[in-house]
Amino acid sequence: MDPLSQVLSLLKPSGVFWHLVEAQGDWKIGFNPENVVVFGQMLSGTATVRRADGIEFVVDAGDFLLMVDPPSWSMAIGTGREAIEFKTLLSRSGPLAVDESKFAGAKFIAGNFSFAVASSELFRFIVRSVALIKSGEMENQRLIALLSALGDEVMDERPARNFIVERLLEVILAEALRYRGLAMEVASPGLIAGLQDPKVGSALKLVHKDAKKSWTVSQLARDVGLSRSAFAMRFTDIVGVPPIDYISRWRMLLAKNALADSSFSMAEIAEMVGFQSVSAFSTSFKRETGLPPSAYRKASVR
Repeated sequence: MDPLSQVLSLLKPSGVFWHLVEAQGDWKIGFNPENVVVFGQMLSGTATVRRADGIEFVVDAGDFLLMVDPPSWSMAIGTGREAIEFKTLLSRSGPLAVDESKFAGAKFIAGNFSFAVASSELFRFIVRSVALIKSGEMENQRLIALLSALGDEVMDERPARNFIVERLLEVILAEALRYRGLAMEVASPGLIAGLQDPKVGSALKLVHKDAKKSWTVSQLARDVGLSRSAFAMRFTDIVGVPPIDYISRWRMLLAKNALADSSFSMAEIAEMVGFQSVSAFSTSFKRETGLPPSAYRKASVR
C-alpha cells in the first residue's frame, strides 16, 4: 500500500458535515477555531478568506479549500457588516444577507470531515495547514469532474442527496490531497510534498512499506542514490522534519491506531512498529504521548 493510502486508511472517514450557504449583498461569516479539518467549495461568486493568524486569500467560483485545525477565520464580500457566526446559519433558510449593494451573490459549501482518529495530527503529518486548489489552475480532470458533480448534487434536491454528497466529499478529499497543485506560499512542508520529490518520495515509500525495519539515514540515502548529508537536508527541507523523526512519528501513529482499534497485544504492537521489547516501546510511546500504551488504549473510544 502506498504512503498516502496508508494514512487515509488510518483516518477512516466516519462522517462529513456540510452546509450550503447562499449569500447576497454585503456579507461576512465568522468561523470559530475548531480542532477539525474544514473544507469549502465556492459554487458561484467570489469571497475573501481572512484568518486570525494573518493569512488572507481570495476564493473564486470552482475553487476548493482545505484547512487543518484553523484559528478563527471569516469569509466575506465587502466590509460593511459584522460577522454572522456560521453556526447560527444552520437554522436559517434563504440568503444570508440581501441589500442593494454592488456586491454580487455567492453560493458555497462549507463543512468539516470527521475521522476515527485525531484528524489534525494526521493531517499535519501529510498536508499543509492551508490548501487552496484554484479552479483556473486545475489540470486534474478527475478532480474537476468530481467537484462539478458535487456542485450539481448539492444544488438539486434529489433522492439520496446526503449519502451521495458525503461519498463524493470523501473521494474529493483523497483526490485533492494527491493533486500536485495543492499548495499555498504560506503552507509548510509535509508528506504530500515529499511524495512529489523523486528521491524523498522513494525513501518515504521504503519506510512505509516496512515501518518496523531498523532504518538509518545512511541506508535510506544509499537506497535513493544520495549522500547522507544531501539526503538528510533534502528530506528535512521538503517534509519538514528529519528522516529519523519522521520514522518515529509514523511508528507512533501506527501504534496509536493499533492500540485504539485492535486487540493486538502490547508485544505484537511493539514488534509491528520496530521495537524489540515492550519496555522499550512503552518508554518511547510515553515520551511521545505522555501516556503509557495501556492507559492510551483505555482512554481511546471508538
